[in-house]
Amino acid sequence: MMGVVYRAHDPALGRSVALKTVQLAFPVPDDQKESFEQRFLAEARAAAGLSHPSIVVVHDVGRDPAAGTPFIALEFLHGQTLGERLANGPLPLADALRIASQLADALHHAHSHGIVHRDIKPANIMLVEAGAAKLMDFGVAKMPASQLTAAGEFFGTPSYMSPEQALARDVDGRSDLFSLGCVLYAMLTGERAFDGPSVPTILAMIAHKSPPPPTSRKGGLSPAIDAVVAHALAKEPENRYPTGAAFAEDLRDVAEGRPPRHARKVVVPDVADRTIARSSSGPIPTTKVDPRRREDVPARSPSIHRRRFIALGAAGLVVLVLLLAAFVMPGGLRARVLSTALPVAAPAEVTFSFEHPMKTGTVRVFVDENVELEETLESRVVQRILSVEIRRGSFERMVYVPPGEHVLRVEVEGETFTVSRRITGVFESGQPKRLHGEMATLLKKELALYWR
Repeated sequence: MMGVVYRAHDPALGRSVALKTVQLAFPVPDDQKESFEQRFLAEARAAAGLSHPSIVVVHDVGRDPAAGTPFIALEFLHGQTLGERLANGPLPLADALRIASQLADALHHAHSHGIVHRDIKPANIMLVEAGAAKLMDFGVAKMPASQLTAAGEFFGTPSYMSPEQALARDVDGRSDLFSLGCVLYAMLTGERAFDGPSVPTILAMIAHKSPPPPTSRKGGLSPAIDAVVAHALAKEPENRYPTGAAFAEDLRDVAEGRPPRHARKVVVPDVADRTIARSSSGPIPTTKVDPRRREDVPARSPSIHRRRFIALGAAGLVVLVLLLAAFVMPGGLRARVLSTALPVAAPAEVTFSFEHPMKTGTVRVFVDENVELEETLESRVVQRILSVEIRRGSFERMVYVPPGEHVLRVEVEGETFTVSRRITGVFESGQPKRLHGEMATLLKKELALYWR
């Protein structure tokens, strides 16, 4: 978003540096560009005053005398970003807790100097020698006293931003701690705590939905992990960790087998509040599980469509969010900046249930021809007539649909055939709907869809 980062050589000290230049990837008026550059230089100078082993070192800040381009010279790091590491799956528990505690300490240091990062995400965390973590890119940081950040300007990555950012409210250090909680969730489970098919859906989930506890997504984790993550991801800032130091203490407590001292009273959301996938391999669990006994929670697939979005408030509730637009440029994906807040309604939730007699296959649900659900079909034998097996399979999943009129298409693919059918629906914000599908294959490949 801010320009280009080069590997450069510092002739005075004979070392390599990362040279970050301000070259906006999109056209802006001259007065806005000047304001942006002033903010960049002011906040880069403030970041240069930070001294912490888990924060990248700022060597120099200034303007190129020939071109007038602002730059910041940073410590050159050898390693890979946490985002690149997470592409290979979750981290071992000990590594995740160690890295998160290092970052929590780093944020405590920055916050104590009046600096809020505002863009904590795996791509801004570098893993260097011996697995140590370095927090990078304070270029979107905002000092509370600074008047250079224009009202309504939006920075950040949707899946890791805080509810305050999603709702275009003022932020403080606790916003960074929420984002770090999202990063910790990804390190523990290999999945994002908040994910969806569109930016408005993700922002609505951040503002209103609590993610399933990490223990329900990956085995071998202790219930104490759930308490720490839930405390970090509290919707209201006053219910979160007050400081990075407190967050780090709880992470070290869990790593050393002690109860977390700050999050012990956090109540983990009841499993009854989340969708339990219906499977042909066994009965549907109906017993209400004690939330304190996380070992009783049945494991579920990591598909985002199996998570239930808890719609809070009446239909028609509108949240003010800033819509992040992105476009691809040489060197990767760069974020656009929108200077106005756009009202975005919470999506509707559609429960899709499907029954079929197929031994194996695939079912897909499209919303306006965009794939929102893909599921492998399985079934069990319910009857045998001579050498013929009669099979039956069923499941139930959740799909999020933006408000308005949309065309839903269900496609079923077998070994030798593909059949699909469309159905139209009108969806209101926060409204639950149920779509049922049935498949017959004995004599003719027929697919039926209807609203329940």
